Amino acid sequence: MAPFSITLPTRSGGSSNGDLLLTTSLSTLTLLSFVQLCTPADPLGKSLRFLKQLKRQEKGNLTSASNVQSSVSEYERLHLTSTSTTERNSNYATLVNSYYDLATLFYEWGWGASFHFSNRHPHESFDEATRRHEFYLASKLNLSGSLMNGKDLVHDSNEEEVKEGSTPSMASVKVLDVGCGIGGPMRNICKFTGADITGLTLNQYQVDRGNELCRADAHFHNHSSETNGLPPIRCRSTQGDFMKQPFEASTFDAAYAIEATCHAPDRVGCYSEIYRVLKPGSIFACYEWCLTDKYDPNNEEHVLIKKQIEEGDGLPDIATTHYCLTALKKAGFEILEERDCVNDEYGGWQDPVTGAYSVGKEGRKHYRGGKPWMLPLMSSWNPFTQRFQFNWFGLRLTKYSLKIMEFLRLAPVGTSRTQILLQSGGMGLARGGELGIFTPMYLMVGRVPLDKK
Repeated sequence: MAPFSITLPTRSGGSSNGDLLLTTSLSTLTLLSFVQLCTPADPLGKSLRFLKQLKRQEKGNLTSASNVQSSVSEYERLHLTSTSTTERNSNYATLVNSYYDLATLFYEWGWGASFHFSNRHPHESFDEATRRHEFYLASKLNLSGSLMNGKDLVHDSNEEEVKEGSTPSMASVKVLDVGCGIGGPMRNICKFTGADITGLTLNQYQVDRGNELCRADAHFHNHSSETNGLPPIRCRSTQGDFMKQPFEASTFDAAYAIEATCHAPDRVGCYSEIYRVLKPGSIFACYEWCLTDKYDPNNEEHVLIKKQIEEGDGLPDIATTHYCLTALKKAGFEILEERDCVNDEYGGWQDPVTGAYSVGKEGRKHYRGGKPWMLPLMSSWNPFTQRFQFNWFGLRLTKYSLKIMEFLRLAPVGTSRTQILLQSGGMGLARGGELGIFTPMYLMVGRVPLDKK
């Protein structure tokens, strides 16, 4: 991939770039003012909260280091070309903690509380597509089956008719979110199903932020918890390593993971721990980050894209779909379903040769309004979206704005380096999606055998 460059205007007629910079800046300020005053988006409020959280993060709230600069330095060291995949795997806890110490605030600010991708069907908003993607995975967990597993209907022995309220409360079903981040999917699925959900994440900052958001929403409060034996909050985050989970065997009725177990240094070990904490007959469903069959290890562009994704997203390595499915079987699960959800019909169109998303002349023949998962990472001159940061001007605007903030001590030193890593990862993901060599939503659904020992 060729490096970006800026050509400075000259007196002999090269003022077009300067005019473009001025016009774009004025347009951005005008649109920002309009959005702030006339819509509920509140970009200034979000930015102020972002800066406040950055200051909190610098004051001893990091998991991996004493400050942002030290954290980003350690992260960059683990992703040097001279650092082997074996070393990154052996230091995966440090790698993941360093990454999420740095990335979590940017994710929440620019993406929301659910750190994952989804295709957008026609007429779906970004948030609607995010929730649908989560609810679809939750629908694979057979929570109704878990509700009645080994239980009889509750009814009066003198009555033949089964009455309303005869089944146990869904709040008695215990679900595990493996790699929960700050709990966006956990809270959405808790609202959708009514189940009790425990989120597990390695990063203590994410635990604290996730529980803060859970406590702030009255929907998750069990107001009669003292009389019905339920916990005060229906979902919560717990700090722990999903390679060595802090739970007893056969604790949960179901488990799911959304683009999280890609951080595991050993998939068999990771899936085996999930198997251990599930009850017999329980289901585990996940979306995995994987390389597809189109990936060619001898293709220089493919190798560069893989490296960009690993560096920009805190991964020790990226596994193939075949490797992950085999690992799930080795862990003991019965495979119920597997497929790459990227290939599901979503109402959009991509060029069959280049993979480029298009609404041009050829694309309009097939286009119904859907948008591919990687569209938010593809460059645009629309300042309403985060895609603006991926054009040549947005890349530099973001970088130097953060450097100025660092100089003024409005942001910790190292913030701009963090954003550069994330942007590089975003560009790798976008190109990997276009070429079809990478998927963030390889669906696997497995069941624990009833005769689990």
